Amino acid sequence: MLSTNIVETAQQWDEIMSVLEGHPMQSWQWGELKSKTGPWTAHHIEVREGDKLVGAAQILVRTLPFPFRELCYVPRGPIVSDNSYLPAVADAVAAWCAQNTKAVAVKIDPAVESAHLSRSWKPSPHVLLSTTGIMNLDMSEDEVMRSIHSKKARQYIRKAGRDGVTCRPARKEDLPEILAIYHDTARADGFAIHDDEFYSEAFDTLQGVSQLFVAEVEDRIVAFLWNVTTVDTAFELWGAVNDEGKRMRANFLLKWTAIKAAMDKGTHIYDLNGLLNDGISDFKLLFTGGQTQWIGSYDYALNPLTGLWNTAMRVRSRYNTRNNAQKQINE
Repeated sequence: MLSTNIVETAQQWDEIMSVLEGHPMQSWQWGELKSKTGPWTAHHIEVREGDKLVGAAQILVRTLPFPFRELCYVPRGPIVSDNSYLPAVADAVAAWCAQNTKAVAVKIDPAVESAHLSRSWKPSPHVLLSTTGIMNLDMSEDEVMRSIHSKKARQYIRKAGRDGVTCRPARKEDLPEILAIYHDTARADGFAIHDDEFYSEAFDTLQGVSQLFVAEVEDRIVAFLWNVTTVDTAFELWGAVNDEGKRMRANFLLKWTAIKAAMDKGTHIYDLNGLLNDGISDFKLLFTGGQTQWIGSYDYALNPLTGLWNTAMRVRSRYNTRNNAQKQINE
């Protein structure tokens, strides 16, 4: 029999995240950012079997248009001590949401390749993409470098450094240059991004899990890559490269810099966050060579209107497919 308890403080949650090796989308900082910048409220619960901690969930709750009331979403969760607990923990999370919110449904999308959820969970429209590229970081630096799928990518990493590209952690005063590149890329590629104030808030709020790097050529920022990282996963959030950075292969050295920073933190895997069969995905596959398929999104219906809500989301997703890897995590 599992029991659930509310977690009240960031310190308590950080301890749970450390024990369960939770995904950065489950970090207290990510929930705080969503609460500060959008229609979300973050709740944190632990799940125990007797005295044993077996799972936890950061539950984001948002208000929906009438008549749907609310939606609960557990991004890249729930997190569990062992995958065998996932079905029972997921059900415990759904029961907590039924008792403590007015949600039409609970949505989960754990970063696992297989799970045997109870029959109440049904496949549903995704938020985060389930097809991604993963790099194993539980090796030496030389072994990780050799694991990069493309020989050409390894050559470009070294060539960028020889040609004068340098990479470093970003400072807050770099944000105007970073965002200028991001706005140009968004206009050219046709995806939506937040206003600049959101990223300024993210810089402050994500401290502790944020790993933001820039690539420079003669002190000019030509590319950036912004990850959130825990001991479990380094997860790519936002990034862009300008034309000069592309010519100099700065994005190759920049990604390698981010990979090494994740290794320095003791992180197990590097998640390139979504593959869409486009040019960006082709670049990512130079590093992994193949796809990893998470189980996808599942909904637990708490209200008869769940089916109508999912139909609305499927219609909406037809317009968003190209943007999902960058856009859905922003909503």
